[in-house]
Amino acid sequence: MEPHPGPNFEPAPVGRCAPARPQGLFSLICNGFLTALEHLKRAGRRPSVASLLAMAERQTGLNDFGDHRFLEPLAFLMKSAARENRLNALGRFVFYEHIVQLLRNRLYLELDSKVDPAIGRRRIPKPVFITGLPRTGTTLLHSLLAQDDTLFVAPLTWQLIYPSPNQGDDRIRMERAARQLRWFELLVPKFKPVHPVAADLPQECVAIMSHCFMSEEFDTMFDLPGYQSWVEEQDQRQMYAFHRRFLQHLTAGSPQRRFVLKAPAHLRSIEAILAVYPDAQIIHTYRHPLRVLPSLANLTYVLKSAFSYSVDPHEVGPSSSEYCLRHLRKFFASLDRLPSGVCTDVAYNSLVRNPILVVRDLYAKLGERLTPAAELKMTRFLSDPAHQKWGRTLYTPSSFGLNPAEIEDQFRFYTERFDLAVPQS
Repeated sequence: MEPHPGPNFEPAPVGRCAPARPQGLFSLICNGFLTALEHLKRAGRRPSVASLLAMAERQTGLNDFGDHRFLEPLAFLMKSAARENRLNALGRFVFYEHIVQLLRNRLYLELDSKVDPAIGRRRIPKPVFITGLPRTGTTLLHSLLAQDDTLFVAPLTWQLIYPSPNQGDDRIRMERAARQLRWFELLVPKFKPVHPVAADLPQECVAIMSHCFMSEEFDTMFDLPGYQSWVEEQDQRQMYAFHRRFLQHLTAGSPQRRFVLKAPAHLRSIEAILAVYPDAQIIHTYRHPLRVLPSLANLTYVLKSAFSYSVDPHEVGPSSSEYCLRHLRKFFASLDRLPSGVCTDVAYNSLVRNPILVVRDLYAKLGERLTPAAELKMTRFLSDPAHQKWGRTLYTPSSFGLNPAEIEDQFRFYTERFDLAVPQS
């Protein structure tokens, strides 16, 4: 997950500071109210899988969730939340509300498939999957390619929150998603400065994966490391089969274009992606881990601390480092088993210094032509103040329990592969 740098962006000098608790006053008030509510006997009962399924059924008037294989990961997710017991009252409320929303979406998607069986026959030609460690430019590249809306289409945030026309027309669903995001901004006020989010911006695939309850979104928001470890060991092909079905729903009434998709989570699942999308093309972004890890740790700390009071920044850093190491090792192991040319690598520094030049080169490798009209849209996007960074604060590795010498040693297989020099402080 990356903010949008502007054209020819170079990091500015920054102050070094310790991370502050990201909860705002509104978040603290909500958590206090919900804590008091939980003390009531009836309100304090923890939902079960069955009760959440029943709640989604009541709210929609539907009862067919489709393929029931999602029930096992959902049950593990809820057991993990109860066993690890890291959430505060606000975290528990948001956690269960989010699950019910995902279940409602599954019900509506299943209804759509019954009303229009042709949805399952729609083609998803040559999708482009952008992946890389978090904070390596994936969001910038995703947004740039999405500007070429005659060739590419990117899933937008509102479409992933409310994917079915049975939830309202496009305008209604976009407005509902925008309201939901405003509530999220009130609860996590320090998130927007480090990662842009809006109803009409492209969104990453973890929001699709969440409907299978096999998504990094849950550990990123709710601090569930046991659940995350379990997810990483599961066969990902089932989840990507659902991912494909989800994209088929988004193509209704629109000209056939290539989906441009992104998520750092794709790093560990390249072979599963190609099993479901044999003609997919992979783009991998890379950046020195001494720049990635403090930024990733800060983002993770901001999110998790909103919904838990037990998050220690000095534990977040090593956890983020282990996450990156696991994903890179799986990614490189997959590449070693696959034909050469499956993946195109993009350097973060090149992307932020001259994004249009990088995009031109990518188009050639994707077998496409960058038209003057599309290039103009990308240039305008880069120059729009709305897509500039709101501010930039970097933390020293020690702010999050990270040791630069250890990072250099642990990630040597990565830095040497891409000839990454140690960044100047």
